This record gives sequence, structure tokens and C-alpha cells, in this order.
Amino acid sequence: MQKLYFLKYSLISILLSVMFIAEAQSNDLYYRSAQNRLTNMLSGKESLNLREAIYCVENAWFNDKLNKKLFYKQIERYADFCRAVSNSGRIIYSGNDVSSVNAQAAVFAFMTDTIPIQMGDSVYYHLPFGYNADDFAGEKNWSNMFVSTLMATGKGNCHSMPLLYKLIMDELGEKCWLALAPNHMYIKAKTQHIGWYNIELTTGDFPTDAWLMASGYIHLDAVRNGIYTDTLSLKQSVALCLTDLAQGYMRKYGIGNRKFIEDCCNTTLKHYPNYINALLIKAELLTKQYRHLDNKECEEAKKLKEKMDDAYAHIHRLGYRKMPEEMYRKWLKSIKTNIKTPFENF
Repeated sequence: MQKLYFLKYSLISILLSVMFIAEAQSNDLYYRSAQNRLTNMLSGKESLNLREAIYCVENAWFNDKLNKKLFYKQIERYADFCRAVSNSGRIIYSGNDVSSVNAQAAVFAFMTDTIPIQMGDSVYYHLPFGYNADDFAGEKNWSNMFVSTLMATGKGNCHSMPLLYKLIMDELGEKCWLALAPNHMYIKAKTQHIGWYNIELTTGDFPTDAWLMASGYIHLDAVRNGIYTDTLSLKQSVALCLTDLAQGYMRKYGIGNRKFIEDCCNTTLKHYPNYINALLIKAELLTKQYRHLDNKECEEAKKLKEKMDDAYAHIHRLGYRKMPEEMYRKWLKSIKTNIKTPFENF
């Protein structure tokens, strides 16, 4: 009887293990599918499409259960709302790029301000998006980094908010650019009257490059090497999404499949050579691999340590300096500028 019970228990354990492995492989399939789509975009086999790239990354996390039609439709609705605000004539601007400035002002107001909406005899209010201070880095739930989460909850962070801003502007047919600072993403735009300016959506401000460099752990070498404060091209923005995919994979499955993670980062770096997050992930993988070696004096360990040291030395030469989390929190709260807003009359 005991043997039969043990056999039954063993068979159940094996069955559960097989089911778990099959489920993991099935879910992993969504990540590999997203990787293929983004890689094809970057190689020219498919057209570059930031909205599709972001959807692929987030859909992989949700095991192919993120409704694509609703994801696209919501962005289109936001764009329609911003178009109506843009056409309301609330901004006074005389430059030839008035269409672009109107669009920037409308999307900025949509994301950061309360907007009254007259419907018959009633007035309704569109409320601004809020900052998710409780999980700004996705430590509790990685999906808090997502555009889909921002649209569903009304709360986001310095990753999802500039991405949504960019997607709405793209839908409106107007230009703006993603840009990076330590642990941070924001928007760059320009007008004929004032030139380039920065849009910080988490606080609704317009910090200057000089202020960002002076206060945000930005080394001059990092600017020279295009790590921070530079505009990202469409290809660089899509390449960035591929590293986002790798980060989501690591959060969900760990680093067991090193090849997938490394392939994502290597493809990113092929098209965006100095993308710091991809470089940091590769260095982190080397570090974890080295730490797991029992014999640190063997030839394999020595070669691995040399590669690890070279990786971190390269990152340091590029100008990267780690910004502590608490320092980042204080820095984000301190974003207050005296720059005249380009939307002064909006």
C-alpha cells in the first residue's frame, strides 16, 4: 500500500513538474516572439514602429493576453482628445511651427493638468495622470513600468509617462524625442522661438540641460558619449524596448536563460552602442556568473573576472555614475525651474 501511495505521489509530482515546465516554455514563447518582432524592426525586415514595439514588450509580460485593439484604440482616443484641445485656440503663438507647438501644449496639458469638458449643460473634468511614488521603479510589480498600466490606472513613472507622451505625439503626426538621464527618461522638443527644451512629465516641469547636468549625477563624459541628454532616434527608441524586454524577462524568469537576455542586449547595442542599461545588464550577468564559481583561482574564473572588469571599466569611461535610489527620489522632487514655459498662454 505504501509503495502504491509513493508511486501515485511520484507520478503526481512528475506530472506537476512537466506541466510547470510546459507552461514556462509556453510563456517564454511570447518573449521569443516579441524578440523576433523587435529584431526584425531593427534589421529592416519590418518597419520601425514604436507603438508596436512597446505593445510587444508589455504583451509578452502578460502572456499574450494584452488586448492589442484596446491598447491601440486608447492611444487614438487620447490623440483625438488632444487634437480637440489643440484646436481650441487657447495658445497664442506666431511661429511657423504653430501646429507642433499647439500639439505639444495640448498633450502636456492632457497629461499634467485638469481640463474642463463642456457637455451640454454639464461640465466634466479630465484629470491629469499621477506619479506612482509607491513603486516608481517597478520593484513590487514590473508592469508598473508599462504604458498599458498607466492608461488603465492613471498612474505611471518616468518610463511609462514619456513613452505615452511620445506615442500620442506620433499619433498626432508631430515630433518629439525621448531622452535619458540617470534612472530616468524624459521628452525633448523644440520651437522656432526658444529652440530646444525639456519636458518632465512626472512633475510637469521644464528643466534645462544645465540643471539636469548639475543636479542629476550626469558626468560630462556621459553627455559627450551620448548616454544622457541626447535625443533618441526612432531606431534607438525601438532598440531600447528590446532591453526593456530583457529586463522584464529577468524579473519574470530570472537569469537562467542567459542567451535570451544577452541576445536582446547585444542586438540593442548593435543599433544603440552606448545604451547604458544594456551595458549594465551584460556586466551584471558576468558578475553573477563569476560569483557562482566555487574556484575563483581557476582559469575560467580569471578570464571571467577580466571580462567583468573590462565591462565595468568601459561603462565608467563612458561617464556612467550610479545614482542611489534615495538620491533619485530627492532629485525628482527638486525639479523646479525658472525657465519660461513654451506654453505660457495655454
